[in-house]
Amino acid sequence: MDLSSLRIGIVHSLVGKNDGVSIVIDQTVRTMVEQIRIPLGNIFFLAAHAPSRFNTTLDEVFWHKNDANKEILRSFSDGATEDLEDTILTHAAHAEEVIADFVEANRLDLLIAHNMSHPYNFVAAVGLGRYLEKRRNDGIVSPRCLLWWHDSHFERELFRDPNPVVREYLRYVPSPLVDGIVFINTRQPELARRHFEQYGRKGSKQFFDRKTAVIPNTCDIRWDWHAADRTGGLIYPPQDSFNRTFLSDVGVSRAAAELGMDPDHTILLLQHTRVVPRKRIDVAIDFAFRLADISRQRGQSKCVVLLVSGPSGDEQGEYREELRRHFRVAGSRREDLKVAFILGEQTIFPHREIVVDRKYYSFSEVPAIVAARGGLGTYFSEVEGFGNNLLEMIGMALPAVINRFEVYESDLAGYGFRLPATSGCELTDDVVEESYRLLTDIPYRNEVVLHNLEVLESKLGHRVMATKLEPLLHNLYIYE
Repeated sequence: MDLSSLRIGIVHSLVGKNDGVSIVIDQTVRTMVEQIRIPLGNIFFLAAHAPSRFNTTLDEVFWHKNDANKEILRSFSDGATEDLEDTILTHAAHAEEVIADFVEANRLDLLIAHNMSHPYNFVAAVGLGRYLEKRRNDGIVSPRCLLWWHDSHFERELFRDPNPVVREYLRYVPSPLVDGIVFINTRQPELARRHFEQYGRKGSKQFFDRKTAVIPNTCDIRWDWHAADRTGGLIYPPQDSFNRTFLSDVGVSRAAAELGMDPDHTILLLQHTRVVPRKRIDVAIDFAFRLADISRQRGQSKCVVLLVSGPSGDEQGEYREELRRHFRVAGSRREDLKVAFILGEQTIFPHREIVVDRKYYSFSEVPAIVAARGGLGTYFSEVEGFGNNLLEMIGMALPAVINRFEVYESDLAGYGFRLPATSGCELTDDVVEESYRLLTDIPYRNEVVLHNLEVLESKLGHRVMATKLEPLLHNLYIYE
């Protein structure tokens, strides 16, 4: 089949933002346009929110934090409210109608549905499932539907005990009628097999053999790291004039000054994630104090600033305040240490902007800014689908200290990245020492940075996505 003729619709809550799924969506679009030769004009987007972009339809029903989804999540494991089923059906029916109109208006051959295996997108997932159910019951096989499985209720302890009403509609989360699945790690296919068998999907073995693929998060390196000066200076991506005022605008300079320190002699840590509990930013705060302590012991007495680049409120809104309390308690125990904690969400956006006289900085560029100042990334996540933001830091020459989350052990560890790593979020002396060496021993740091860039380019570049996605797309149409 000539894939270049496909008309493709991409469905998700957000498009073009700085969350992990939006990043993957943009990666898939680049892959399909540049590697598979599908014209950009043949790709359409359906979302709740998106910046101005070509071929985009917006509807609030797809917003994962709309009132209906909030009500479903609040009562997911508790007793169902009296009108919960009406809420689900009413909003899912609207989602179904919007999807049908989107398909018809754009004459779509393929829907790529992102994260419709996750209860945070409950209404959209049920709407999509009901749409596929009606089409297939009428004998209509178009459009094909490819599910991109980023996360699911099977992978979160929080969703282990659904109430009876929710359980009834989980058959659509995800729908067993999808025509193919992309998984992002090797643990997910078995979860999907069990789900599909529960709902009686026929030909399950052939389906998984022919119409599914594990495509890990990938990251292209967007600067010429091969040409980096390797004679001893710090290796980092080229910087431009826009980002020269970043430290001042995001609050690092002010925080250092309030601690009586020079911003140019500050240890800068970057938590390049959203502010959600599973990212364990509390461990990053503790790590900042450990680094400040070792700096003091070595006679350098630098201050440490932990900057979080992603937004808050996406999963548990109170977590931001919990972190602030955690920071205050940690500071009260070690008043001799100079540590600051900054949430950058008011200054760091998906893309650069200037509004009146205020700059807003691009989320994707922040790791390069921190790398240019000899900083370090923190990534103590307990649960990850793969590790998109970790790859972004590596791709911008920013070393990172991590926690060995389960998928890291099963999928990422084998690639051979060199990363100081904890287990169970326990900050050992060895991990702190190795991290401090990355901050102070520039030749060693550069050796680690170059090694990680080589691994990323050779094993997890976007061409990996193309080599797996292209045959999968063919199989969606070759096999019934």
